[in-house]
Amino acid sequence: MEYLNRIRSTVSTVAAQVSSALPGNPILREYEVISQIASAGPGMSWKIFSGRKRSTKQSVSVWLFEKKDIEKWPREEREVFTEILKRGVSQLTRLRHPRILVVEHPLEDSRDSFAYCTEPVFASLANCLGRCDNLSPTIPSHLVDFEFLDLELRHGLFQLSEALAFLHVDARMLHRNVCPESVIVNEKGSWKLAGFDFATQGISSANGQVTFEMYEWNERSMTILQPSLNYLAPEYIVGGRCDTYADIFSLGILCVAIFNRCHPPFDHHGMLQNFRKNAEQLKTLPSSVLTNLPPDFSDDIRMCLNYTPDLRPDATQFSKVVYFEEPLAKALHYFDSLCQMDNRQKMQFFKSLPQILPRFPKRLLLQMILPRLTEEFTTADLIPFILPSIFHIAEHTTNSEFSSIILPQLVPVFSMERPYQIVLLLLQKMELLLQKTFEADIRKHVLPFVYRALSDDTIKIQELCLSIIPNVGPMVDRDSMRTQLLPKLLRLATDSDVLSVRVKALVCIGNLLPSLESWMVSDQVIPTLPKINSKEPGVLMAILGIYKLAFDSSRHGISKEQCAKNALPFLISASVENTLNLQQFEQYMHMIHAMLNKVENEQRLRLQQLSASQEEQRNMPDFGEILSRGDSRRQVPKSVDELSDLVSEMSAISKSVPDVVRKVCIFI
Repeated sequence: MEYLNRIRSTVSTVAAQVSSALPGNPILREYEVISQIASAGPGMSWKIFSGRKRSTKQSVSVWLFEKKDIEKWPREEREVFTEILKRGVSQLTRLRHPRILVVEHPLEDSRDSFAYCTEPVFASLANCLGRCDNLSPTIPSHLVDFEFLDLELRHGLFQLSEALAFLHVDARMLHRNVCPESVIVNEKGSWKLAGFDFATQGISSANGQVTFEMYEWNERSMTILQPSLNYLAPEYIVGGRCDTYADIFSLGILCVAIFNRCHPPFDHHGMLQNFRKNAEQLKTLPSSVLTNLPPDFSDDIRMCLNYTPDLRPDATQFSKVVYFEEPLAKALHYFDSLCQMDNRQKMQFFKSLPQILPRFPKRLLLQMILPRLTEEFTTADLIPFILPSIFHIAEHTTNSEFSSIILPQLVPVFSMERPYQIVLLLLQKMELLLQKTFEADIRKHVLPFVYRALSDDTIKIQELCLSIIPNVGPMVDRDSMRTQLLPKLLRLATDSDVLSVRVKALVCIGNLLPSLESWMVSDQVIPTLPKINSKEPGVLMAILGIYKLAFDSSRHGISKEQCAKNALPFLISASVENTLNLQQFEQYMHMIHAMLNKVENEQRLRLQQLSASQEEQRNMPDFGEILSRGDSRRQVPKSVDELSDLVSEMSAISKSVPDVVRKVCIFI
């Protein structure tokens, strides 16, 4: 209980902080802020909250900077820092690329805060590596004991190399602050480049070369107002030409820091003298700096950390190193390039995917692969190639994970009828769906899908439905059984041109009998059976089976009227079909005799009771005669003997008539 109280207290505290920080910020008019999940940016000054758009319920992340955090700074530094933050968001907003963090709502400035919205965020790279600066008092649960998997690191660093390649070649920009605070891991596990607070635009010269403005790092200024010194390339400090290779050096330092729990190889403590001293070591980089790096990656990082810029690889070359060629990492790279493939290439990729999925950890299946698969649901022709992979992931989830993560993605697919392979694959995996789905969701989503599939013209789909329905029968409510399921089953049994469908429909009805109300059997099932026009022994025996189950059931039964007027005429006629063998004929005769016995016994009993009642009525004295006889006795007897005879006669009469007549006689 104490633990729950602490959670409530923390949530209340965070909510109060957000409310106080955003009272006049326009961002609150369109977005609902929920809870803090991360921090990022220069000095980790941006607080990142989960949120959603009020109008569409779209999930977003709300980035908040509270101006009170710097209210004790000198005025000039305050103004410089706020301009840095505004410039960073402005540059991020105008950049559009899959490897750049997506801005959903531009920066909003109020008296107390800056705020803007991005795509849903998991955390900053700094948070993931253990830095929790500017987070709420309680570390978010998703960051507690969080550690990257090797595959995540391979793919994430590959994505950063692609981000820098876009920035350097297409956007002609220099980031100048590639560090853990500037890298964001989004909700789907993708690494996105952000933190463009110190980025600069290249200047094209007449000969086509692009040059960049040199940044002068000043140790007399606050470190938070400048790029992170521990990640800067030597040319920023010792002089020389500054170009895109400077970002590659920062990327190399970042790689070392990732494998050293967010500790870069050199800590300059904000002093240029220390920087120059440590930079000298780069000329003969000691092996100890690269100790924790994977063997197939250390040589490439050594090249990135080369003291001479021209000897470093560019971003495109870095993206092609052996470290990124691991098969599972390449599969993730393929996912990132799906948007560049045509449907034929996508189909080929999705066909081969189930073969390698078992090698992926569960967390990556749910966080990285599943969202990329479901994004392709917009193309119906691809869904039959995607569903096998979805089912593989579902097999490795708990029921709660399936219902909260996978089922919502499948619900729109349940309503798709074409291509027919979609329905076919879903029906083939119905056992898995029923096993993983809670009963309430089965009633809401799965059963309506089965009802629709039952009306499909594809024979294979009809047969699969008929094999599934007995398992879900107990979950079908009364109205759906009466108006949806049972009429469709009876229609298949009477109208289908396919023998196997007719037989399976009848067998299905027989299996459903325990789930049916008695009136459904008597009013819907029994009257329909004689309408089935077929001489095939499979159909005839299936019909006989339903009659037998209903007849023998203590819950349902078949009345003697239905036996005589409905069932027996059909059974007698069917029993003489030449398609029945001796054993089948004997079964028909057994059922016919049982029904005849029922009709004979119940009708005889009824007639006996009716005859006895009529006999009793015939023996009853005539009421008018009794009254007239009583009236004649009203004359005063002439003697005591006559009076005695009259009393005796009246007593005898009173014993031979019903109570009502007796009372009348006594009155007389």
